Amino acid sequence: MTTAAGIADGALDNERCPVCKSDRYLNPTMRLLVSPCFHKMCESCINRLFLSGPAPCPICKVTLRKSNFVSQTFDDLYVEKEIQIRKKVGRYFNKRLEDFAGNLRLYNDYLEEVEEICRLFNPTWSL
Repeated sequence: MTTAAGIADGALDNERCPVCKSDRYLNPTMRLLVSPCFHKMCESCINRLFLSGPAPCPICKVTLRKSNFVSQTFDDLYVEKEIQIRKKVGRYFNKRLEDFAGNLRLYNDYLEEVEEICRLFNPTWSL
């Protein structure tokens, strides 16, 4: 059963640095940033951990750089991750006929590839 305390604890976990365990309740000016592996850390921990260059993420051990941390745009990290993935995919899968110098055959091959990839990620989807 979900309780108000449980919900509050879950919300507080989203606002807590997993490295130093500081939270926004006790430190309202704390700024949490998101890594490329979608883990949050406070700015002071990031500055300390990445002072001498790239270092492993304290949570998943992926090598990170300080410059790759960004401010969180959405409250939900799953949405944040989805948007980042869509941006990366959109760079490639956002082509038009003009990008293929008018070659309709190459463009149609590209569209079929996009459809196949979409079906892999969502088998119920079809054009």
